[in-house]
Formats: sequence, structure tokens, C-alpha cells
Amino acid sequence: MADPTTDDDGSSRATSPSGPSANVPSLSQDALFDALASRRSRYILHYLRREEPPVTLPDLVDTIAAWEMDKPIDLVSDEHRRNVYMSLQHTQLPKLAMAGLVQYDDDRELVDSGVHSEQADAYLDIAVARDDAVPEE
Repeated sequence: MADPTTDDDGSSRATSPSGPSANVPSLSQDALFDALASRRSRYILHYLRREEPPVTLPDLVDTIAAWEMDKPIDLVSDEHRRNVYMSLQHTQLPKLAMAGLVQYDDDRELVDSGVHSEQADAYLDIAVARDDAVPEE
């Protein structure tokens, strides 16, 4: 039986929380570093490693907003949370999805690990260890 995440030509494709999506090319080191250049992108990937995916976009937004402000979410302004939401929805999540690091279902607002997410683990360990606002758990 064929692997449901591999096409006939042997290339990998990602599956989203709502089903299969377009083919995802292999991830080069340059593409990985480009995807991890944004702190918010690193926060997304770290959160997915801590929680049982898929996670909801609102939960992801609240956590990232709290980490950025280094305070509990009830002390973070609604404006900052809106900014994080827009940034994740329109920039970080699409970019990470194209790299195969996450799977994002925009309609259901669900985020899951992507086919290449494990390639980022070593880099995330280093980044998280240097960020006092993010619990390493």
C-alpha cells in the first residue's frame, strides 16, 4: 500500500487538519533559517511542540501575545492580541505552511505540525533556551 503522504513521483505532501493540501517541497537549510528568522514563527513551532496538536489559532495568539509581553494574557492589551492574530494569520502561518513546518486550516482556525517540523527542533531548543519569556517545558 502506498504512503498517503507521498505522491507517485516520491515527493512529500502535507496534510492539513482538514485533509491533504498541495505538495510541499523538501526543506533546505536556507529555507529553514528564513522561516525561523521571525520570533513569532519560532514561538508558533515551540507552542506546537508543547501542546497536543492541532491547536486553535485563538489559543496560539493568546500564548504568543503573553510571551511577547512577558506577562499573563489578562494583562496583554486587546490591540496587541489583534496585531498578533493578524500577523500569524496573514504572514507567519502561511510562510511556515509553505515550508512544510506547519499545517494551517484557515477556515477552522486550526494549526498542526507540518511534515518538516522536526527539522526545526534543534534550532528551537537553542532559541527557547535564550528567551526568558518562554517556558521551556
